Amino acid sequence: MAAIILSGCIGLIMPPYGYVASDTQKVRKEDRDLIIPKNAPSISQGYDPQPTETENMSISISVHHGIDIIEKKGTPVIACADGVVIRSSYSLFHGNHIIIDHGKVPGGLFIRSRYLHFSKRLVNEGDTIVRGQQIGTMGRTGLLGGFSHLHYEIQVSDQLDPSHFHSTNPHRFWADGVGIVTCFDKHRHWQDRPFRTTYPVPCLGVDWR
Repeated sequence: MAAIILSGCIGLIMPPYGYVASDTQKVRKEDRDLIIPKNAPSISQGYDPQPTETENMSISISVHHGIDIIEKKGTPVIACADGVVIRSSYSLFHGNHIIIDHGKVPGGLFIRSRYLHFSKRLVNEGDTIVRGQQIGTMGRTGLLGGFSHLHYEIQVSDQLDPSHFHSTNPHRFWADGVGIVTCFDKHRHWQDRPFRTTYPVPCLGVDWR
């Protein structure tokens, strides 16, 4: 019987800005690398929805349903798109966490964003949120926190069962295109539809407040 390792977010030593972990899934056409701005906080762990095993099939490693963005404790975390807060609470494994409902999007999907390991939450359930609004500060709370970072994920559900959500690759939804990480800039016009996201942490030198 395979032994299962419940691995959550894993800290890696890497440059703090403009880099992505080697396990980051390629979602651009022709299997091209993800594009991340040089001033964007680095992604230390990628989206990996499928368990993997060792060569002798003895160990199965758990999935990672989002991406991990590294920055120091207290770094602002900002909403990736407009929505309504449906959860703002604390749990043993995920620490301070927030879920924002973005409603139904063209194509029949219901969509929401999930943020884990805050040091501090700044919004409450029922609050209406706009893109770029600060919702908390980065931290390492919860047993899976480990190091200062933000675990960020996108979840979808079809119209036949809007109560059952599953994770999907967040790199599919960046405002500048699939696989092109997009920094939030308050001076830029953002379209509400189709659903597109901006980076959930500020990029250096970009006016977001």
